[in-house]
Parts: sequence; structure tokens; C-alpha cells
Amino acid sequence: MKANLIIKLISAHSAGDEILFKKTLSELIQDEEMKGNYSLASSLESAYSAKKHPSNGSMIYPSPSPTYSAQSTINLPKDKDSTLELIEIIQSDVTLDDVALPEKTLEIIQQIIEEQRNSEELRHSGIPPTNRVLFCGPPGCGKTMTAKALASALDLPLAYVRLDSLVSSYLGQTGTNIRKIFEFAKSQRMVLFLDEFDAIAKKRDDLNELGELKRVVTALLQNLDEMPSHVFLVAATNHQHLLDPAIWRRFDISILLEEPNESQRKKIITTALAEYLKDFQVDAQSLIILSKGMSGAQIQTFLQALGKYCIIYKKEGEVLTIEEVRKIWLKHKNLHVEDNDENLTAELLKLHQSGVSIRALATVSGISKSTLSYRFKKEVKSNE
Repeated sequence: MKANLIIKLISAHSAGDEILFKKTLSELIQDEEMKGNYSLASSLESAYSAKKHPSNGSMIYPSPSPTYSAQSTINLPKDKDSTLELIEIIQSDVTLDDVALPEKTLEIIQQIIEEQRNSEELRHSGIPPTNRVLFCGPPGCGKTMTAKALASALDLPLAYVRLDSLVSSYLGQTGTNIRKIFEFAKSQRMVLFLDEFDAIAKKRDDLNELGELKRVVTALLQNLDEMPSHVFLVAATNHQHLLDPAIWRRFDISILLEEPNESQRKKIITTALAEYLKDFQVDAQSLIILSKGMSGAQIQTFLQALGKYCIIYKKEGEVLTIEEVRKIWLKHKNLHVEDNDENLTAELLKLHQSGVSIRALATVSGISKSTLSYRFKKEVKSNE
């Protein structure tokens, strides 16, 4: 330890200067971390964590924002039996600009980031920052990508919990693994990310589940209750309807990420055109129409298929015709005009019922407006 910091620490204590004491202790912890003395750094922080009762009877709360380094993520917790690591540390380079989010959702995310950046001031005022976020929604709608963007915006490592090693076949081991993960997270400054959250947070009244799952959910709830405010937890699920009712109130906020709207699709497509389709001429509007109803991941797959086609079969600067776009879209949707007219009609009707005009559909499908109108009426009648 640096002698000058110890002397400064003792002087601050003797003078009753709590602010200076806390600042010096933070410097001391940081110094020990830089030397690789992570255990000592953690012990120093833990020693200060207990509430203190000065002689005047007032209450001083523990240091609200301990200083941790990314290097502290060594010695990752492991499953006892498989010896697999329970956590994968990711240094994310995804930004919020890379994620196509609705404006209101983006505002919520930015508010959470600002609270985390000002967490120390908030805690000093007795207001805990938002640190438990639950992302819900169908697959491919950006839950994992948004979690990575959050970690990147906060300049923190993302601790991705590996469910394949977390969920053990041995009785009682899954609950133990959950405890290991939360204990590890308590001494680290990170974004703890629990993907496929419903795997360990299902309703305990499910008659099809064994008693082991109920114990897992109980263990999870207990660890959530004991989680300190400096730990930032993000969970994600495709099946929010399966979550145990007690889970919901353990989170500060739940955010529903749905299929991208027209504005989001336009952003995804514009970005793709600028990145890997910049050497070709492509009608963006037809892509916006045909991508309606797709998840963000499905749109990316569709656009990458277009990019591959252009690179292999087109010359630089050449126009990608609407017929070629349609051909790739049909393949992406696993539709065939010759053999599956009914399936194609159903897909186009779905687009029409979600707001796409028959004129626009006629343009992108190559089928006349009158034929589309006839097929739509026939399809609706057959479904009545």
C-alpha cells in the first residue's frame, strides 16, 4: 500500500472528514487493483460497506460507487461438476447508433445510462439509480444487442451468463451456480446479462415442472433481493408470459422490444446500403415494404442475402432490379410463385392488412392490382 494514502486516510478519519476519507479509500482501492491485488481491494471495499454510527447519532451510508477495473474479471466462477465457466466477459463495441430502437424506447435507455453515470450523486441523495432492467420481446428484435450497447455506453464489460453451464443436471447445483454469479458480480463493476431468462425464472405453479425449478426460482429471488445497487443487471426473455409473478417486482423497469416499425426498418436498411451495398443501386423503398413484419435479425439476413447476390452476380454501380429483389425476398421467405401461390397470397395479404397498399404490393410482387384484389378477397372469404 502507498504510505502517503494510508497517512491521508488516518488523518481524514481523525478529523472526521468522511468525504476525504471516502475519496482516499477509493484511491487506495484503485491503487491495489492496478497492482493486481484484487482480493485486498475487495476486502477494503467490504470493510467500508457496513453502515457506521457516529457519536452524534447520524447515519453514514457506505461508499455508493466503488471503483473497479475490467481486470477484476479474472478467476471467473465455474460449475463445480463440469468445471465450465459460468460467465463470459465481453468488451462490447456495439453503440446505440447500431441499434434501431423506437424513439420512446431510446429515450428510456438514455435515461438509464444517465442514471448510471450519475449513480454516486443519486445514492448520496438516497435515490437508487435504475439498475435492474428486463428486456422482453420476440427473437431477433435486439434484446442482446441493446444490452451490449448499454455496456458500451457505460464503458463497462458485459458479463454474459452462460446458461449451458449455469443450469446443472445435479440436484441443487443450479441454485449454487446462481449464487456464485451474483457473488462474483457484487465485487465487480460490470453489466451482468442474463439471456434466456425464463429458463431460470419460470412460474413456480407450473405443474409440468419439477420441484428443482421451484428451488432455482427461489434462489434467484433471494439473490435478486440481496443484490447491491452498484450491480447493474440486464435480463432478456422471449417468453415473458412464462415468468414467475414474483420476478416482475424485482426489476426497476421492463422494456418491450417488438418487430421494427417503418422508421426502424428504414434505419436498418439505410445502414446496410451504406455499408455493404454502397457499390450498387438498390431501391430502398421496396426493401422497406418487403421487410415489414420481419424482426431486426431477419431484416439483416435478408439484406445480407441481397449483398451476396450483388457481389457475386452484379457489376459495381449496376442497378439491382425489383425483379431480383423479389426473387431474393421469395427465397428468404421460402416462397415459390410457381408452386405456392396460396402461401404467397397469404404473405402479401398479411402485408396489406398491416398497412401496405395494393399498389405498392403490385410493384414489389409483379402481380397486377386486379389480380391481387381478387386473390385477397378469395383468401379472406376462405378464412371466414
